[in-house]
Amino acid sequence: MCVYKARLFFVLGINYWKLNESKRSKIDSSKNNFAWYTLIALFLCPNPLAILTKNDCMMRIIRSILLLLVGGFINFTSYAQKDTLFYFAAPDVSSGVGQSPIYLRLMTYEDASTVTISQPANGSFTPISLTIPANSLDSVNLSSLIAQIESPAANVVSNNGLKIVATKKISAVYELRSGANKATFTLKGNKAFGTNFYTPFQKSYGLATTTPASFSSFEIVATQNATTVLITPRTAITGHAANVTFTITLNAGQTYSARDMNVSAATSLAGSIVSSNKPVAITVFEGGLSSSTCNDAVGDQITHTGVLGTDYVVEKGTSSDVAYIMATQNGTTVSVFNSTTNSVVLNWGETYQINLSDVHNYVKTNKPVYVLQTSGFGCELSESQIPPFYCSGDYKTAFTRTSSDSLGLMLYVRTGFENQFTLNGNAALIPASSFTIVPGTLGTIKAARIFYSTTDIAVNSYNVVQNSGDVFGLGVLSGSASAGAEFTYMNDFVSSPFVNAGANDTICANVDFNLNGLVGGGSIAGSWSSTGYGSFSSPVTSLVNTYIPSPVDTLNSPILLILSTNDVCGMKKDTLTLHINPSPLVNASIDQTICANNASIDLNGSVNAGSTTGAWTTSGTGTFVPSAATLNASYVPSAADIQSGNVSLTLNATNIGTCNAVSDAMQINFTTAPVVDAGPSTINVCANNTTVNVSGTVSGSTTTGKWTTSGNGVFLPNNLQLSSSYQLGTADIANGSVMLYLESTSNGNCLTVYDSILVSISAAPIVNAGTDQLLCSNESSVTLAGSVSGPTTTGSWSGGAGAFSSPSNLNSSYTPTASELLNGFVILTLTSTNNGLCNLENDIVQINFVSVPFANFSNTNVCIGDSTQLTDFSLPGSGQIISWSWDFGIGTSITPNNTVLFPTAGTHDVQLAVESSTGCVDTIVKQIEVYALPQASFTFQTSCPDNHLVVQFDDNSVSSDPVNFWYYDLGGTGVVLAPSTSQLFTESGDYQITHIISTEHNCMDTIVQTVTIPELPQAGFYYNSDNGLNIGATFNFIDTSFYSSSYFWDFGNGDTSSIQNPSNTYFENGDYTVYQFVYNQFGCVDSAFTTITINTVTDDITQLIPNVISPNGDGKNDVWKLEFIDLLYPTATVEIYNQWGQRLFYSEGYATPWDAKFNGEFVPEGNYYYVINLNSGGTDDLFKGALLVFKGRK
Repeated sequence: MCVYKARLFFVLGINYWKLNESKRSKIDSSKNNFAWYTLIALFLCPNPLAILTKNDCMMRIIRSILLLLVGGFINFTSYAQKDTLFYFAAPDVSSGVGQSPIYLRLMTYEDASTVTISQPANGSFTPISLTIPANSLDSVNLSSLIAQIESPAANVVSNNGLKIVATKKISAVYELRSGANKATFTLKGNKAFGTNFYTPFQKSYGLATTTPASFSSFEIVATQNATTVLITPRTAITGHAANVTFTITLNAGQTYSARDMNVSAATSLAGSIVSSNKPVAITVFEGGLSSSTCNDAVGDQITHTGVLGTDYVVEKGTSSDVAYIMATQNGTTVSVFNSTTNSVVLNWGETYQINLSDVHNYVKTNKPVYVLQTSGFGCELSESQIPPFYCSGDYKTAFTRTSSDSLGLMLYVRTGFENQFTLNGNAALIPASSFTIVPGTLGTIKAARIFYSTTDIAVNSYNVVQNSGDVFGLGVLSGSASAGAEFTYMNDFVSSPFVNAGANDTICANVDFNLNGLVGGGSIAGSWSSTGYGSFSSPVTSLVNTYIPSPVDTLNSPILLILSTNDVCGMKKDTLTLHINPSPLVNASIDQTICANNASIDLNGSVNAGSTTGAWTTSGTGTFVPSAATLNASYVPSAADIQSGNVSLTLNATNIGTCNAVSDAMQINFTTAPVVDAGPSTINVCANNTTVNVSGTVSGSTTTGKWTTSGNGVFLPNNLQLSSSYQLGTADIANGSVMLYLESTSNGNCLTVYDSILVSISAAPIVNAGTDQLLCSNESSVTLAGSVSGPTTTGSWSGGAGAFSSPSNLNSSYTPTASELLNGFVILTLTSTNNGLCNLENDIVQINFVSVPFANFSNTNVCIGDSTQLTDFSLPGSGQIISWSWDFGIGTSITPNNTVLFPTAGTHDVQLAVESSTGCVDTIVKQIEVYALPQASFTFQTSCPDNHLVVQFDDNSVSSDPVNFWYYDLGGTGVVLAPSTSQLFTESGDYQITHIISTEHNCMDTIVQTVTIPELPQAGFYYNSDNGLNIGATFNFIDTSFYSSSYFWDFGNGDTSSIQNPSNTYFENGDYTVYQFVYNQFGCVDSAFTTITINTVTDDITQLIPNVISPNGDGKNDVWKLEFIDLLYPTATVEIYNQWGQRLFYSEGYATPWDAKFNGEFVPEGNYYYVINLNSGGTDDLFKGALLVFKGRK
């Protein structure tokens, strides 16, 4: 029958393929082919002879057809318990066994996370949001929300599903802690979201009879709207028979509770099937699980079938633990390894129960299975789904301890990594010695069960288990035989194997490439391969390796370096693309041999392939021209290079990128150069000694040479003799020197070498006694100007009857005798001395004596600012006067007559020096008197006698000489010749006053000042009064006068004031004449007056006290005004009371009137009572009355 129905599905699949193209597009591409439907048919009834009821086969076929028609196949990938999105359907725990408190435990990792808890289907639920720091634990007490969270009833769609969203990955645990009734549900995140589930349940214990009744259930929550769910219960549930498929539709966050109300262990929901067209999450739950005297709620959120495995490590707790293995496919072979080995074959939905007696157990199956384990302390039980060993786990997992009850960790990891654990960073808390090989794993897996005190792990602490080498599994068991038990696995149900070959790179063909491959996430071994022709330095299984390129790789570049892993978690590989560039080819060229003095070496290097540039280096100290970076540069060796006899030049490739250095060298050998010595560098001779003897040498690579000259002399006997004589030529003597050169001959490949002699030819002495001189008769001596040049510079004076100051001084002075002056001349001789090889020389000079001129000039004394005239009256003597030299003290002049302006007063020396045509000079000095100018100044004072403006002028001039003249121009009003005067001005305005003075030397000065005559003042005013009825009438007087600066007021009642705008208070009614007097700064005055009438003054105080105020902010009557107090009673006291006698206001004086407020708040409308004490000493000082506060409207 099942075969028939499988064929039927096969036909339906063909029709679906043809008729539902759009729906079929949702099917995973790897399954989108015709054979997929055949596989589905075989999966639904793989064994026609299997012991299945007709309903079983038909039920599975119908479910698959419905899922295809509703939504097609959905491929869903699960990740880990650490996640950012969780959905959870909370079961209804009977209050008879204890249903609160309940907590949501939230743990962060490397990043802080903001977590939001909501109910998508419950609009009345207020989301809960909290921010949790990195590596921290936070708890949310949900006890007050039990009615909104727990499933309310069976076989109904409810809005109770929880959604938890985090900004960064967290772990989440739903925990029941009601006395001894404890349960832990580890939320699986995305790995809980699936479309295919088989529900695992324990089958050993019944349920206690409680009120309300306890039950077994699986709770479903949808993650998306319009989710169609197909449910096939394996036992009767509320509203549905066993093995009969039914359909429900859920929106996101809606839940459905499938409940088995039979408390007997004979019925079980184990193997029930849940399929959906969109991902859902499922919680399995049993309330009041009865074990001996204990009743416990147990359960867990389960994963979908896509993350199940075939290898499980099951660690026994401290009680009578039981593991339940449930098959999801027919023909599932289950092998259990512990102290014994047992095997069994299961079909889908069947459960194999293992009563655990060994601590470490290993379950191996050939097809994916669920493993559920109950554990605890004594009869207190808890329950958890066990994650598979392979392809699950994590490098880092967090957990918390919520009580001081016993707490143990169940750990397992691949052998070799047990020594890489830390607990909260402390490796000593998880020692490798605690691990034992798990039976049946051939030593590849080790496990440990370690219990901790509250000293090791504190209550309510955040804890992290970490393994630096591999992923691991972590179960947490806590509780006691009297306080209940909690059991859960915290590690990821799915790990993510990864392979990382490294980053793409580029290398040079002569550089090895270092590899640091990384394999993890469940896989630990890898293997290298490549598409190149190079080799690996270590075995290909060594992740840390080195690739050694082959020269051929440059022709095949880029090559691929591939790191692969292939184990139970599947094949992973990563490829590194390696570009291999050619290495440089360098050729420095052939070795060379050159002469030491012909040492510029032309280079011809080359750099090809991986570079086209290079740089030369030398073993010596020479230089490269134009630079070392020029491949065909020239090398100029240093003296040290040549001295050493050879040097090595190396051409290094540059701009080689990642290539290793490449170079080539050449050898340069040096031969000896000729050595030439012409003799002394300089030979000195006299012009009358014309023979120069020379004797040179030539050695080294040649011994021959020849002489040459820069002049016109000749070598005797010839110029090829190294020892010879040179006869000076006339041009040599005329030039004063000549160069003689000895150069090497027969040089071979060496350059010609030269040496030279400078023949310095000194002329015969040249004597010059100087030109003939004229000596003025008023000069006592004559200074001689002789010179001697050539081979000597010394000489001696002779001749005459007078005296030489120093005969050997070429610039000696000579004092003639009286007879020589009378004769009119004398002849003197200068003779050279210290002549060396030269003959002496002499020369004569004649001194002639003449008469001198007589200097004189006329002058006048002046006032400062005036020029003085200087006129020459000198006599010439012998010859004519040819020059005049004036020195005025402030300057000079060379003209005969001059006009001079001296800048300062006083006595000034003027000097005149005149020179005749014979060169004789005479000088005269005279004094010029320059008189200082007076400083004109006057003062003036303005007054107003008889209200007329009169100005008094007084001379205030300063002069060093007596003043004998004064003059005033009074701005057009008159002229006065006197030191002081006074003037009446009848018109206002500005007047320019000019004052001139003169001294007895007729030196004058003038000053002009402006005198301002102001307008006469004009009185004027007006007044106002804003007082009503009062004990005094205050009038304000406002000045409107012009040209006034001071004021005087007479208010007519005996009061006066001198301010500009005064006020005056009148305390009696009547008529008052008010006078205003205004003055300007000079005392001129004007007046004005007016009469005012006063009839508002009263002495009845009661008329001045208001009996109502309206504090409504309109600016009118907002405060209680008592203006008479400020006028006459500054010491008065004012008090205001309410009707209960409470004083609301008190004031001494009344500077701040009452604003109907008390303690900053307005008082209510109504009557208030005042007491006013004038404190004037009178008998009627006290006034009392009522005051109405009425706000009204603005």
